[in-house]
Amino acid sequence: MAIRPFILEPNYDSFFDRARVGQPAQLRIRLKVTLIPLDPSTAWARSSHAAKRPGSPRGPLPPSHLAASEADFKRGSVVDAGGQPVPCRSWLVGEWREFTRRFKSIVETVWNNQMVFLPTENGDSLSDADFRQLIGDPRVPAHVAGVLEIDLQPPGADSHAIIEVAHLANPGATFRDRMTRITDESIQYGEHNFTAGRARGIGGKTGQFAAAHEVGHWLRNPGSKVFDHIDRSYARALPRAQRDNAQYGRTLGRYYSIMGGGTVVTEHDATPWLSRLRRQTPMQLGWMYVHRINFRRGPDDVSARQKMLLLAAGFMPKLLQPGQIP
Repeated sequence: MAIRPFILEPNYDSFFDRARVGQPAQLRIRLKVTLIPLDPSTAWARSSHAAKRPGSPRGPLPPSHLAASEADFKRGSVVDAGGQPVPCRSWLVGEWREFTRRFKSIVETVWNNQMVFLPTENGDSLSDADFRQLIGDPRVPAHVAGVLEIDLQPPGADSHAIIEVAHLANPGATFRDRMTRITDESIQYGEHNFTAGRARGIGGKTGQFAAAHEVGHWLRNPGSKVFDHIDRSYARALPRAQRDNAQYGRTLGRYYSIMGGGTVVTEHDATPWLSRLRRQTPMQLGWMYVHRINFRRGPDDVSARQKMLLLAAGFMPKLLQPGQIP
């Protein structure tokens, strides 16, 4: 089986781009997202919003409203993920245009430039032809960079994700986001305190853009409704009062995860890319995730196989120092 150039599915699409000179191979996950400027004056806004979660029957779109001026504002309470009503207002047209631009930019910036996947060839392998597609720089080990693309879609389009966006009437008001409902402040950086280690005398602080975290929940497997928090499975075994904090990371290091309370792409966060690499390439066992910082700090030694392929292609004489033997 050759490397598949793309997979298009209801949860998200993915595309494999072979390496080019000076550019690594990429696995791009493309999530088609429809953002809805939520009308806060409606019964919909005052009620649960679970109907638009993945796997729900197709129904009407959430009610939306854009105001031409402040005189056109609609107001009302929007229920957050914790069931609390929070005062909100309509979006101005200009505010909405700027929000959608920043939403795409911030979510992509948080997720990208972190993920590197190495072919370790443990148990299975790539053909020479496929392996060459991972070499963008002969001096750098063959690898694939993981990329997230947010493809904003208009209402009514066949999107992977529909996200309602409320505008807080009072800046700074507490609102617990959910994958289906966020606010204008979800693209602002917020600090989080690590509390799951309090009983052990361990504390810490990190920060996060809530929009990037909530988008992560949409990177689910086919048939699943959500991509879980980093320690959701661990937290299920704890007493109910401890589950909420623990699911975001049982240790401070795990809490730094995007699907915890931070902005670091951990191996858990990279699961959607690993899953697609194992389906789009013939190698299902040998992929290893490495954070880009560790990849760049590591040794630049390329594998014996890569050297052999480069030698066959006429690259090795340019890389060897005087006196070296390939």
